[in-house]
Amino acid sequence: MATYRLTQAGHELNYGFRRNARLALEALGPTFTKDEALVMLRALHELERLGSGTPSSFWQRFASLGAHSKKKAFIELVSH
Repeated sequence: MATYRLTQAGHELNYGFRRNARLALEALGPTFTKDEALVMLRALHELERLGSGTPSSFWQRFASLGAHSKKKAFIELVSH
């Protein structure tokens, strides 16, 4: 199973719903699977702490380039 980690840009998120997601993902440890991350994001979504969209769409925004002003992905695949 693929493992991921927050990038440096991901660790620097300190505002709004992205901050909430960063804290949830950091709680998983230095690396995590997509399934583990989605569980945490679902919990935030249920508490209305994730903003609009779904946990899956939030994951896509975190993992894709150009989805935000820094033009860097917040999550990267860990090479084995």
